[in-house]
Amino acid sequence: MSDFNPARPAPMHPVLDAVEMHMTVPLDRWPKYAIMGTADYKRRQEFLMRDHLKKLPAPGTIDTSAKDLLLSTTFAHKMAQIQHIIQRQGSAANDDPRYIYLYDDMRFKRDIFYWRNFRMNDLPPEIITHIFRIAAWSTITPAEGTHVRLLLTSVCAKWRRLMIEDCTLWSAIWFRDPPPYERSLEWFKRAGGAPLDIRINEHDADWKSKDDDWRYKEDDHRFTTQQMEELMDKLFAKVSQIRMLVLVVDNWPPALVVLDKLQEAAYAGKAINMERLEIHRMGQPLVWLGPGRTPAVLFGGQTQALKYLCLAGVHIDWNATPLNNLSTIDLRKIAMNVAPTLDRFREVLLACPRLQKLSLDGAGPQPSARKSDHIPIDLPHLKVLVIGGFSMLYSCYILSQFKAPNVRDLTLMNLTGEDYTTMIIAITGQYRELRLLTLYTVNISPTEGGTKAMVKFLYAMPYLSYLRIASMKWHVVEAFNEDPREYGLGRDTVTQSFPQNRLVLCPKLQTIEFQQLSGTKIAEWAARRRELGAPLRRAYVNSPYVSQVTAEEAEMIQQVVGLFIAPLGSTTPEERALATCDRYGETI
Repeated sequence: MSDFNPARPAPMHPVLDAVEMHMTVPLDRWPKYAIMGTADYKRRQEFLMRDHLKKLPAPGTIDTSAKDLLLSTTFAHKMAQIQHIIQRQGSAANDDPRYIYLYDDMRFKRDIFYWRNFRMNDLPPEIITHIFRIAAWSTITPAEGTHVRLLLTSVCAKWRRLMIEDCTLWSAIWFRDPPPYERSLEWFKRAGGAPLDIRINEHDADWKSKDDDWRYKEDDHRFTTQQMEELMDKLFAKVSQIRMLVLVVDNWPPALVVLDKLQEAAYAGKAINMERLEIHRMGQPLVWLGPGRTPAVLFGGQTQALKYLCLAGVHIDWNATPLNNLSTIDLRKIAMNVAPTLDRFREVLLACPRLQKLSLDGAGPQPSARKSDHIPIDLPHLKVLVIGGFSMLYSCYILSQFKAPNVRDLTLMNLTGEDYTTMIIAITGQYRELRLLTLYTVNISPTEGGTKAMVKFLYAMPYLSYLRIASMKWHVVEAFNEDPREYGLGRDTVTQSFPQNRLVLCPKLQTIEFQQLSGTKIAEWAARRRELGAPLRRAYVNSPYVSQVTAEEAEMIQQVVGLFIAPLGSTTPEERALATCDRYGETI
């Protein structure tokens, strides 16, 4: 996340004038404030480290320990001063990127000099190894974890020896190097008998995204049947150690090889202890291979350890595969011909009483006539629900199969081609504990009936704090600022103490994340929320869509609410907080 507008706002405190004094380049050329752990944050930290380290003598040439310790203490003291100033200034300073920028600058500098003075190699080997594990497993992405491990083995002979001797540091392996995968297989060897987390992805670092017209390349990709068989034969020599397997391919043959090999290994008497399986076939969706193909029994039926199942574009023998006590069920783009029957789908839900995430994106049970004694299945532990890619009637059909009153994160996406107002009415009041709502391309009628349905839907979400929207018709977004009393809601409720003395929908809403929407309208919408006494604290735009927001629009939004860039795929601080706190802000 970075500050969107490079223009420097008016000074709020003299300490801010010191920001440029610490820089060797103009402020507007530096990476701005970013979420800790994201690529932007890492780039800025590395920029600062390189800038300072190049001015210092090489370690061991001159004794600078006394000076380094003094500087580290000085910067720590400045951090405390800045923190005190921010607390005095209040929320305005809290969201001013210059304060955050200066505070982070002091912290980076403190760390540089502190670690130059830290006697790392004097620690016992087991302590050094533990530090290495923290460094390797604290990364956000698999790519960053790979980079950190390579760096640690390159520092000195002692570090390299300690790294290689620790099997657990090599147990997370991402096969993204080109065939014959020499680096990945070397890590596989170093992992020894440790539990293995394996990712296999056909797309290397230079591969285009799936939005770049990748379909024409579907039959010209890396894995053939023979290549995948050879790789699986090598990996499944340790199949009982594999804890997680994530596979991303583009066509059928390599995906089917993996399913078949897992079944063969189980039938050969090998133990399958896999806790998480993801198989993503990214080629043409909803394609069925036909009746000549017998689907595999997942793990040959040895699914007792499985907790997380994601199948995208591939299917299994649903009836012969035991699926019990799962925490996550994620099904995507599976042809209806090979989807589980409704009875089997309900059996799986009943067998997973502590299910925490259910994602159905263009994949669900085969429809059948609703029974007269139909009873929705209780899913009291479900926290995340994703519904997408269905017709309106089928969406209602799916949502009627279960009750999930404690859902905190709801995503509705790719619901187009017809009016989904009836679906909104059907689920109104079902998710009162909701904190995060995602609406991606959901078609709601721009009529009085559609608006009324949306108002009632939102009125039943009193704790909603985070809204993520993309490609939505503007009348749906405007519904958030409607007066619920005009629709017969809240007339007997004590009025909230807002400037206009009226009820506000979703009064706890503080954060919006948007893309492919008008920046001008977002600014006007946020301003209206502020007028109603329910102001937003932050607005995010995903990095790929920054260019769609003009400088003028950015300035308009900045005048109402802080605007920041959220790198695609990253989790914002507000989102992380919502995932771990109850309605009162207490950690759960």
